[in-house]
Amino acid sequence: MTYHIIKNNSEPNVVGVTDGAGQAHIPLGNFLERNPWYRAIFHETELAGKNWWKSWANITQYAQPLHEVFMEKKAKHTDYIGFLYRGFVVNDKLREILESSHLPKNHQFLETTFVQKHKIVDGYWWFVYDMETGDQTVDFSKSEYDLRYHKRNFGEDFKVNIQTYQNYLNVFYETGSAVGVSKLVFNQNFDEELDVFGMQFLGSKNYVSERLLKKMEAANITGYEAISPERAKRRAEFLGDIYTELVFL
Repeated sequence: MTYHIIKNNSEPNVVGVTDGAGQAHIPLGNFLERNPWYRAIFHETELAGKNWWKSWANITQYAQPLHEVFMEKKAKHTDYIGFLYRGFVVNDKLREILESSHLPKNHQFLETTFVQKHKIVDGYWWFVYDMETGDQTVDFSKSEYDLRYHKRNFGEDFKVNIQTYQNYLNVFYETGSAVGVSKLVFNQNFDEELDVFGMQFLGSKNYVSERLLKKMEAANITGYEAISPERAKRRAEFLGDIYTELVFL
């Protein structure tokens, strides 16, 4: 199975906004006061200690409907709207396509409304799913790591010997930063039939299968951008970023 990175489209003629910041935003102040669960997970990570990431990874245990999220005045009502730390927002049209696909075991569609020019925009759902940590599905001994960030911050002599999930976590806990992965090797426990999945530390945030992408293209779904592995690699090389190759055993 070939997977593509999925993200929000930033083209003004598609999304309606010109600043590249997105169609919608989680506002500070009143929204966070009405949604203390959201504030606790995404804005008060220091209070959760070193395991703050666990609520991000197991987000379906905590996520609740999102009401009255701020939407830019000129934003178009696309089928896909990406602006959240986890998952993305979809309308009924895209939800129907997703529900006919092979989704992560722990996922939810939570009612979401926006406020645009003082009016409520409804008919949307926060599609949220638990993130893959690699605990049971990644062969850490065969994966390859990019240490550029850690070498810049901890010295050129910085080295790691990552053979297991716990080894990987130990480096994260000791340095406060997840180690970049240049080759992510999945073992046979990973479900290669998944049409959507996301990684907590390893690789990009959201991936969609080529099979699902074709369904979305056939239905003229709007608002998203799909980045192929080849394009992602070229882009990373140009920007000097980490490209994560996905390998399935």
